[in-house]
Amino acid sequence: MNRKSIVVLLILAVVCASVFAEGQAEVDQLDRINVVYHPTIGGSTAIAVAKELGYFAEENLDVHLQMYTSGPPEIAAMVTGQVDVGFIGSGAAWLAFSGDVDIVSLDNIALTEEIITRKNSGITSIKDLKGKTIAVQDGAAGFTLLLVALDDAGLSVKDVRILNIANDNIPSTFNEKSIDAWAGWKPATTSLAKALGDNWLLLANNATYPKKAFPSTWVANKDFVKNKGDVLLRFLRALDKAQIYRAENPALACGYASTYAQQATNDLTAQLNDVIFPDEKLFREMYTTDNFANMLSNLRGIQASKLKRSDLTVDDILSDQFVREIYK
Repeated sequence: MNRKSIVVLLILAVVCASVFAEGQAEVDQLDRINVVYHPTIGGSTAIAVAKELGYFAEENLDVHLQMYTSGPPEIAAMVTGQVDVGFIGSGAAWLAFSGDVDIVSLDNIALTEEIITRKNSGITSIKDLKGKTIAVQDGAAGFTLLLVALDDAGLSVKDVRILNIANDNIPSTFNEKSIDAWAGWKPATTSLAKALGDNWLLLANNATYPKKAFPSTWVANKDFVKNKGDVLLRFLRALDKAQIYRAENPALACGYASTYAQQATNDLTAQLNDVIFPDEKLFREMYTTDNFANMLSNLRGIQASKLKRSDLTVDDILSDQFVREIYK
């Protein structure tokens, strides 16, 4: 090898090292964020779209996902600093209203909650649940529907016996004669209905109470909101882009979410009637008016009996300045 060739190789090596270092610097500049999603049609679709279509990467975010199946343990992890941002159904919102975390954005309007009994139980309406035993995950989405249903029937949780069972475990209790009814959400309630077969009876679901909204939201660790506002803004901007894509392409979103939700794409698309995915117009309406705050105020009223702190208002726990900035 002659002297000229050696010089050329040395120059190339320096250039390659420089390019590698520059690329490594870009990687090092990614901001890590720990995010929780749920393996449901509402809880997995937007996050999957943002991941798979590179929306988080566009915002220089290194998103580390954790899967939880309900809100209360997720928020407990968030309070201890293990989680930065997470998806919750309407049921766990009472923990936000109690001051544990901040609500930062809307995800969807859930229609997946159901109250189920046996057809041969003699129970034909919510009023018939007085004095009965109801299996439900305390403080989760099914519990919120139960509160609404009981109140509409002139009852309260004091008029029934609550058996606290994780929503995932509800289907396995279909043969427990001590349980008179179940309050939960799909796909667990779908599995329960299949187990009960012809003896399945739907007492109520979200659609039974059209004036009551059941919003699923994104919440964040309070310290993260305070100290990492720039990272949170970028996360929500990517998420919003994914949510709009989802509203316009719901079947494709289900395809992206299949692995995340651990459900077949067909099983997810079959649930599209069980959820309202807001489009850009609805999000703009929610974030440029008081509609989102009013929706949360209604939910807070439903969950008032669960609050650990009654002195906090929605304004105290709603950090919507980031989504307002996106839609400004």
